[in-house]
Amino acid sequence: MDQSDYPSYAAWIAHCFAHPITPQAWHLAPDAPEWEAPAALTLAYLTKLFNSPGESVGQFSDEQLNQGFWYLASKSFSDHMYVLVDASLPLDARLECVAAMKNLFGSLFAARCTNLPSQGAASGLSALNRICFMWWEVLPVHGEPNDPRRIKIDQAMLALLRDILAMESLACQESALHGLGHWSYYYRTKVRPIIENYLADIPEDAPLRAYAQLACEGKVQ
Repeated sequence: MDQSDYPSYAAWIAHCFAHPITPQAWHLAPDAPEWEAPAALTLAYLTKLFNSPGESVGQFSDEQLNQGFWYLASKSFSDHMYVLVDASLPLDARLECVAAMKNLFGSLFAARCTNLPSQGAASGLSALNRICFMWWEVLPVHGEPNDPRRIKIDQAMLALLRDILAMESLACQESALHGLGHWSYYYRTKVRPIIENYLADIPEDAPLRAYAQLACEGKVQ
């Protein structure tokens, strides 16, 4: 694949994030530009972004980041994240991209999201809290325990959620609990110990205790 035939990484970043904030998100406009590139290039760009989010998109506002990450993550707005489960792409490259999401949460979301849970918060949150919380719900990657081709990707996703849950950021912890709650539908016996260990380490009056208990039963919203 000759990358010179396709937009550069900088051009892709601009395509995703360099848009003004308007009542209707840029990617919902009928004439919105579409991303057209080989899946391997999209995967490489996503991995680079997740590994170095501050350097890549730190210049954008929280509102622009929220808008751009919704575009990237949600299957309703783009096909970007389908590369994670594209069996035509090398497994190692896809696993590297999954692992890189830890840097996205630890380096960007933890730093720029308001350090409060989204559940029950009527105001006072960064715009970036929204996509941080909803990341795992809109991501088109869900557990496939009966598909042997997906075992390593599923294992990597569960390990990633466990690692994000261990971060100090309440926004990241809540996001991980949200994701684990959804993944418990597919991997209840693997998810439960992760959340139970978290519950054992937090105080009785911790702000996310009730939500963690719901996530343990797969009852998240």
